[in-house]
Amino acid sequence: MIQVIGLGNELRGDDGIGPRILAELKQSRYSYKVNLINAAADAFIVLEYLNGSDPVIIIDCAQMGRNAGEVVVFNADAAHLERMNMLISLHGFGLAEIYRMAQALGPVAPCKIIGVEPKSIEFNSGLSVEVEQSIPKIINLVIEEIKKNV
Repeated sequence: MIQVIGLGNELRGDDGIGPRILAELKQSRYSYKVNLINAAADAFIVLEYLNGSDPVIIIDCAQMGRNAGEVVVFNADAAHLERMNMLISLHGFGLAEIYRMAQALGPVAPCKIIGVEPKSIEFNSGLSVEVEQSIPKIINLVIEEIKKNV
């Protein structure tokens, strides 16, 4: 079963995009069986799923130097670790570090990351208009990835 993981702190503005996408997916009427995991701000939760065999999709806010609300999809593999290191994480450990830990523990599941450029990560600010407007695109990207793995 596909693991869809939302990372982010809902109290930190646009960083709440991961959990928000999970909430939207729970309310939508897609017909695919997936496991929706709200990892909140604990990137270590991802480690367990990366060392599984089921495909993983991670949704997270990432400061990538792009326009607010811009969405980027990439594979989490050795070739992309350098790029992942450039992303600024709000979760203590970044995804690149968690991915390296997973590799050290054994085989790593196929993984896609859907990164969303934040506008604001201030406490109690809610999602920015730009990130809010990216939600339909993110949902479509998640569903496309699910279809590829069904």
